Amino acid sequence: MFYSHSQALLDRACSAHTVQWSPLLRDVDVTYRPIKFNGSFLHDEGNVFRADPSPEVDAAWEALGLKYRPGVVSKADGLNSGLEERHLQRSEKYGGGFFANVEGMHHLHCLNILRKVTYYNYEYYKNLYEGVFVNDESILHKHISGSSRSQYLVKHVAEFPKAHCIDTIRQVLICNIDTGLMGQVWANAEDPKPFHDFKTTHVCKNFDAIREWAMKIQERPRDQLPPDYSAPPRPEDIEPWGE
Repeated sequence: MFYSHSQALLDRACSAHTVQWSPLLRDVDVTYRPIKFNGSFLHDEGNVFRADPSPEVDAAWEALGLKYRPGVVSKADGLNSGLEERHLQRSEKYGGGFFANVEGMHHLHCLNILRKVTYYNYEYYKNLYEGVFVNDESILHKHISGSSRSQYLVKHVAEFPKAHCIDTIRQVLICNIDTGLMGQVWANAEDPKPFHDFKTTHVCKNFDAIREWAMKIQERPRDQLPPDYSAPPRPEDIEPWGE
C-alpha cells in the first residue's frame, strides 16, 4: 500500500512538471506503466492499425477519440492551461468558459490523415468522399504537409503549400523525444545481419483514462446548440485565416 501511494504521488508530480497543465491533470490520475511496442516489420498479423483500409480499421482509429467534440472548461482552468482571452468562449448566458479539446487527440487525428493519404490508401479514401476528402485538393494538401516534395506521400501531387499535419507531428516528436535506447539483433538465419530491434519497452501514460476524460467533457453537436451559445469575438480576437 505504501509503495502504491508513493508511486501515485510520483506519477502525479511527474505529470505536473513535464507537461503543460490542464484540468485533466487535476481530474484524472495520470499513471505510468511499461509497455513493449510492436515495431515488427513483417509479423503484424492481427494488428488492426496495420491492416488495409476498411470500415473496421476506421472504427479502430476513431475509437481512439479522434472525432471527439470540444468540451467547455472554466475560464480559470482555461487561463491556467495557457488559453487566452482571444480563444473561443461560451457565452456568459450559458455559464462562460473556454471551448477546448485534449490536444493529443488532434495529434492522433493528424496521424490518421497521414495514414489515409499514403499512396496505398489514398484512392480508397478519396472515393469514400468523407472527412477532409470532401475539400478541394489544395485544402487537403495544406492540411497535411509542409514539404515541397510530398508527391511521394500522395499520388499526383507535385507540390504542397506550407501546411499542418506533418510539421505538427514533427514538433510533437521533438518536444517528447524518446531518450530510451534501441539495440540491434541478428536477423536472417541463412545470412545473419545486424538489424534494429524495434520491439522496445516504453513508459506510457494510461491513455484510456485520458481518452475517457476527453469523451466526457464533450459538448453537444454544434447543430444542437443555441445560435448565441458562443460569445461573439472582439475585433482583436479575429486572426488571419489559417494562423
